[in-house]
Amino acid sequence: MSDFMLSIIHFIVLGISLAVPIGPIKLEMIRRGFNGGFWPSWLVGLGAVSADFIFMLVVFLGLSPFLQYKPVQLTMLSIGIVMLSYLGTTTMKNAFSAKVLPHINNNISNKNPFWTGFIIALMNPYNFMFWFGVYGGALQSIPSSSGKLVKIGLSFCILAGIILWNLNVAFTVHFFRSLVNENTIKWVTCVAGAGLIGFSGFLIYKLLS
Repeated sequence: MSDFMLSIIHFIVLGISLAVPIGPIKLEMIRRGFNGGFWPSWLVGLGAVSADFIFMLVVFLGLSPFLQYKPVQLTMLSIGIVMLSYLGTTTMKNAFSAKVLPHINNNISNKNPFWTGFIIALMNPYNFMFWFGVYGGALQSIPSSSGKLVKIGLSFCILAGIILWNLNVAFTVHFFRSLVNENTIKWVTCVAGAGLIGFSGFLIYKLLS
């Protein structure tokens, strides 16, 4: 196997590794998947990948210092806190309603799943710092003799890995959704809402520290 093929596999695996940890995006994908099936879950992940692409582009073009300015980070933190708090509280509030599925599916927080995923990912400056550290390091690992097209291609391999894992999450949640009863979905929805509130609390802590 050639070094280039090994690099492709390495960067795809890196993308999968970046997508595996449970965070606000995965919690939102799980919540949407249990309540709406594959497409709402998948669109949340697709929106998050679109934000990841922007972060990747910023790092690739060397524009990362802009997002490290304190006012920019404070603005992103504030919007992220409001977004996660709103999603978390409305989710927990509606999780144990009499008819949880119709109530949740009609809730405004379930509309526009693509943009929900996009905003959650984009307005978390720690998501950018993660990309700055991991992706920046990955770029440095590419031989300097490699052309720009090679670096761009390998960068998209990272996104391909993230997309593959998000597809796995959306399919898995959709499949298990058909195997569980409404009471289980209520508890899963409640836990996901609590997790979103927990992440908003973490952002508040960082904002005040």
